[in-house]
Amino acid sequence: MSVIPILALLNFIFPSFLPRNFFLTIIATIIFLAIFGFLIVKRIIDPIIKINSDIKVIASGELSHRIDIKREDEIGEISLALNQLTQNIKSNMDELKIYGERTKDINVQINKQVIALNGLLQISNLIAKGADIKDVFEAAITRLAQMSNSSFVFLLLRKESGFEVGNHYGISEDVLVVMTDPVHAYLFNNLFLTKPYFKTDASAHRGDLEDLPKILKIKNILACPVVVQREALGILGIGNAVEGFRYSEDDVELLNIFAKQLSIAVENDFLIRKVKDLEVKDPLTGLYNRRYILSRFNEEILRAISHQKPCSFIIMKIVNMQDLRLQFGEAAYENLLRKIAQLLKTSLGEMDRAGRMEDDEFSIILPERNKRQAQTITSQIKEKIGLAFNEEESPRRPQVSLGVVENPIDGVDSSFLIQKAKELIHTEG
Repeated sequence: MSVIPILALLNFIFPSFLPRNFFLTIIATIIFLAIFGFLIVKRIIDPIIKINSDIKVIASGELSHRIDIKREDEIGEISLALNQLTQNIKSNMDELKIYGERTKDINVQINKQVIALNGLLQISNLIAKGADIKDVFEAAITRLAQMSNSSFVFLLLRKESGFEVGNHYGISEDVLVVMTDPVHAYLFNNLFLTKPYFKTDASAHRGDLEDLPKILKIKNILACPVVVQREALGILGIGNAVEGFRYSEDDVELLNIFAKQLSIAVENDFLIRKVKDLEVKDPLTGLYNRRYILSRFNEEILRAISHQKPCSFIIMKIVNMQDLRLQFGEAAYENLLRKIAQLLKTSLGEMDRAGRMEDDEFSIILPERNKRQAQTITSQIKEKIGLAFNEEESPRRPQVSLGVVENPIDGVDSSFLIQKAKELIHTEG
């Protein structure tokens, strides 16, 4: 815009139409056109350079940066469009960040649910396997401590004389003493009235249980009753010492699920013990169990006294049973017990009863048999056992010792007679 007009004016236009005394005018005109052209070009180029610089800043990640060019021409429209585009990108980035946070929270919740599910499955497996109730309590408390973000977990069980701690995590000995102290029993009794749960934290209102956190030396407590057959038998609780902490509905639901699982475990343990009390046979040998033998022996003693007839009782002990068990293993030990039990069954009459009293001890009730007849039976049993294991190597042969007592000659009390029969075994040994 500057060079071409200058060349044209110097070489063609002005020399042709104007005399040479207008040279200064020509020079002034050329200078004016050059400056005017330069200003026009600068006005066009400067906004482009600024836009380019601002775009580089935005491209570096500064999405809050704006292109501040206010013009009513195409460059102004470009800057406005770029600002709108940047704003849209920023809005989208903010939404993506929000979605990312939400996704993170969802992933955390999913992980918590997976861990909780694994914990519940572990507890269910223990219940299904008939594990000891204390092992179930320990597994539940350990899992709950890992998931609840709490430094304090306890299972409190109601007893006739007060309360006892079934299992706990993070509780000091002095606090355990306080929890089982009858003086504070009223506080835990009140917890049973706060169905379905009790909560004291930054969101809770003060009430009858406001002293509980002070006694337990924590700030926040969330507790849920363990209900079995519509009766509250225990309290499952979690807690921590974090100021301003609030338990969420998810925490309440998680604790409630574990409390229900423990309710199932307690009820299952109760039913198992009840079934065992009703059982009369030893599952391994098929003989009668200890509970049945003791009950039946008492009945036979009363019957013998009433009819003035004798009743004998035999205790048979496998003296080297523990050595056989350690040396040849559990399978050999169980096979030996089954084999001896079968020999006892074939040696007894219709009214006689054989049972397994201990791991290495058997017993036989012989109604209407005196001691001499009972001793004859013991000799036959020893002979049968000797023949049955004659082909076994010497270390595998069971060593049998028997003790015989008779009612009423040796006594009329079942406990005394059993104890005397055991003493006769040791005497014989």
